[in-house]
This record gives sequence, C-alpha cells and structure tokens, in this order.
Amino acid sequence: MLPLTGLPDDLRGRWAPKPRTGGGAPDPGGSPPSLVPTVPPSDDPSGAPCAPASTTTGPTARAAIVVMAVAAVLIAGCGTAAVHTRSGPVVHLTGSASKHTTADERLDATAATASFRSYLGQASASFVADVGRLPDDLQAGNLASARSDELAAQADFDRFRQVAGGDPVNASTLDELASQVGSGQSFGGLHAVERDLWAAPGAPAGPGGAGSFNQALGDATGLMAQAPVAEFLLSKSTLRPEAIGVTGVDDLGWVDSVAVPGDEELYSRLDAVDIAAGIGAAHDAFVVITPLATLVAPALTALVSRQFTELLGLVAALGPPTEVTDASMTTATRLSLSQQADATAADLAQLSATLVPFGTSGGSPYGASS
Repeated sequence: MLPLTGLPDDLRGRWAPKPRTGGGAPDPGGSPPSLVPTVPPSDDPSGAPCAPASTTTGPTARAAIVVMAVAAVLIAGCGTAAVHTRSGPVVHLTGSASKHTTADERLDATAATASFRSYLGQASASFVADVGRLPDDLQAGNLASARSDELAAQADFDRFRQVAGGDPVNASTLDELASQVGSGQSFGGLHAVERDLWAAPGAPAGPGGAGSFNQALGDATGLMAQAPVAEFLLSKSTLRPEAIGVTGVDDLGWVDSVAVPGDEELYSRLDAVDIAAGIGAAHDAFVVITPLATLVAPALTALVSRQFTELLGLVAALGPPTEVTDASMTTATRLSLSQQADATAADLAQLSATLVPFGTSGGSPYGASS
C-alpha cells in the first residue's frame, strides 16, 4: 500500500505493505506558496459570514502554524476542524466546510481515509506479532532476538503513536516511560521490557536464571496481552485527509522534541530507531494525502515533497537505526535533523489546512469510528 521509509531492512521487512499504486508523486517543480492558502470565498446563499471560530492553542510555534493555517481556510470557506497539536490541547474551529470540491477530489479524499485506515491496521498487526515473539525468545534464552523484537515493536508503535495517543490510558500501557508512572501504578509496556533486556542486573538468560528473567517474562507477557487491545481500537479509526496530515505534523513534532534529544530509549540508548520510524510515519501520512493534495495545492504539495526528500536523506545518512547509539550522534547531526523536521512540519501543516473542505476527524479518541 505505502512505501515505508526510515527503517533498516531487518525491521522494515517485518511488516512492509505493498507500495500504493496510483496518485503519483507531486511535481518537483513549482514555487513556494504564500503563507495563507488561497481558497474560494464562501458561497453561503444567505450571505451571512461564517460563525466565529474559537481556538485553543498550545505553547509551541508549530501549534500556532497549524492554527493559523486551518483558520485561514475556515475564515475563507467556513469549516469545521478539531486539530491535535503535539504540545497543547485540541484546536477547535467551527463552521461548515463542504463546498468548492470536485468529484475527483472527493474520490481521492475517500481513498486517503481508507488507505490510512489500512495502514494503521497493518502497523498494529505487526506490533502484535513482534510483541508476541518476545516470550518465546525469552523462554529460549535468545537475548539478541528478544532485543531485536523489542526494537521492531517500538518502531511499529511509532507508526501509530499519534493516533493511539487519542486514548491516553491505553497508550500509557504500551509506551509509558518510568518517569510517567503515576502513584500506585506499576511500570509496564515497551519501556519496561526495554529495561529488562538492556539494563536489568544480569541478562535474562532463560528459565532458572537470575530474577531478571522472571521480570522480563512477566513484562513481555503483560505487553503481549495488551497489544491486541490497541489493534482493536485502531481498527475503528477513521481519519479524514486533514487529520491525516496533522498526524504527520505531530509525528515530526514528537521526533523533534523527544527522539532527537534522546529522551525515549533510556535503557537501550537507540533513539535512532524512533527518529527513523517517526519521520517515516510522517512521510507515510503525506504519501496517503498526496493524490488529493496535488489536486488542491500542487505547488505546496511539491514543496512538502522536497522537504521530505531532504529530511529522509538525513535519516539515511545516520546508517542502520538499530546500530546507531545516542552517544554516536553528534550535536551537528541532531541540530540538522531538528531544523529540517521543523521546516517540513511547518509546510505540512499548511498543506493539511487546505484539505479542511473534505472533512475533519480526530477530535475523539482514535478518530471517528465507523
């Protein structure tokens, strides 16, 4: 369905879907667009202006960009949007955006929603499969395989991280850091397994070994039981094109603020896995909306494509993510990744705003179910 980017062959091969056909890549030409997307004025027969939009923004510049871009579309054409930002509350904008669209655009919008839903299904199925191998690896005393499966599962989760975040309780059971565990709660999920495999005293070598084996097996078994819950919830997700684009913006924001500084993989110290998977997830979201976006805003779509080409080049230059330790990443490399992720996110936010007339969803956990 979609080309997967940013992961090494040993991880990508675990669940790479077939490339999506049709739609094509955006024309690499074209000049950068103006800041505010151009849309036709409202043709409300009553002549009444759109209802005033209310916004609640997060503290970051990226959140402001998303708000301004979506607001510009809504003011011009009347619309409804519930936009998630990575560091602030949901942005609510109200109106009625269902005009000025062509039949071809509506077909591509429907295809984008279906394609992204399938993408989430494949990512969550791979997550379940990779997590499911962990107990067997531990029982066999195969530490290397257990570590490989844990990293693969982490990359799988990064592919649907932003959508899973719509249900914070369930997401916390899968990917909560030790510092995020509340009073009276126990530490579990991917990072508990990561701790067991990389930092627990004495490697979990197999049954009858050190106490760390029992801890690792218990954490892996608990994660294996929780993974299908996430798969079921994700199967009910239905995101419209604008929400898909904003998911990519949030992926890039998370990479910039958490993965690039090395604040996610605190035991394995292999945050390059999250950098590659998170950027890959953002690119995959862009690929899904590209056919529609090319019809709606061709120059802006081409600009975002060029931004991703540069960003993916930086990821490729890192080398195989599972072999790139945090200590080996220079400050200059981190800065380049951060700056390019920010630039790409800003343009993708503007592009996503032009898709508001095709509907929005994402205000409720896991999007609108159907």
